Formats: sequence, structure tokens, C-alpha cells
Amino acid sequence: MALFAQDGFSAFLTAAVGRIVLLISLTTVVVQAEESLEYKIKAAYLYNFTKFITWPPIQNESFNICLIGNDPFSGLLDNLETKTAQDKPIRIFRYDTIKQANHCQILYFDTPNSNLNVAVANALLVGNLSEKLTVGSQPFFAESGGMIGFALEQEKVKLHINLKALKQSGLSISAKLIEVSTIVEEDEHE
Repeated sequence: MALFAQDGFSAFLTAAVGRIVLLISLTTVVVQAEESLEYKIKAAYLYNFTKFITWPPIQNESFNICLIGNDPFSGLLDNLETKTAQDKPIRIFRYDTIKQANHCQILYFDTPNSNLNVAVANALLVGNLSEKLTVGSQPFFAESGGMIGFALEQEKVKLHINLKALKQSGLSISAKLIEVSTIVEEDEHE
């Protein structure tokens, strides 16, 4: 009889462990799906910025979108290379530093931690990014001198726009994009 009780416990334990493993697996799938949707939305925004922001005449043969730091898009942006912006083919570049991105029209910053790294912060403060749209997902990106920051609010991707930084860069923005965004000022987060 004792042997039967032990086998019953063993079966119960095996079933419980199986359920826990299944629950962890499902949770991981849901989190990955949410992250994937978040970056699909951000990729769509990056493309749509080309329609709602006007650049001075572009001398490059292509319209260049550059990722500085990590690439959280997992290849999603590569699909944009079949499209055009400002009557030029879109090209995607990935760089480790901002120094490599002189030829870019859109700079997307992603750093390993939630704070802007020193090089990005210095570039934003110095303002040597004329005619380049700076976009980032770090908290307070636009409030720190970036032009457009992606913010997650109630699990939705929202836009924070720093109009002063945009105007200083020589870019102009459509009123339609302003309407769907939150306007912020530098150092508003302090």
C-alpha cells in the first residue's frame, strides 16, 4: 500500500511540474509576442516619419535609416528597403557609434540600459545633428534633447516630440503627426 501511495505522489508531482513548465513556456511566448508587436509598431512609425517630416534636399542617393547601438527590430526594418522616402530608395544601416552615421536621415538610438549613453547625450546636447531626425526608445529621450521618443503608456506605443529640437535641426513636421503626439520640452522629466 505504501508503494502505491508513493507512485501516486510521483505521478502528481510529475503532472504538477509539467503544468509549471507549460505555464512558463506560455508566459514566454506571450511576452515575446508583445515585444514583437511593439517593434512592429515602432518600425511602422519609423517608416511613416518619412511621410510626415520634411527634410531639406537630400544629397545622398538613398534615404538612410541608421540604428545606433542595439538592433531590437530583429530584421523588421529590412522590409523597408523595398520602399522609398523623399523619392529615394530606403537603406537600413546598423552602427555601434554615432560617428559612423554622417549620411543618415533618421537615427534610431537603442542602448543596452535605460539611460542615454554618454556619446548620444553629447551629440544631442551639442546639436551637431542638423538635418537628421533623432528617435529613441529610452525613457525621456525627447526630454533629453532627442526629437522623437517612443514611450510605452498603458501598453501602447506613444510618441513624445521635442519641437524645439526638431526646429533646430532644420526639419519640419506635419501638424497631423503633432496631433497624435505628446509635445515635451527638454529637462521636463527632472
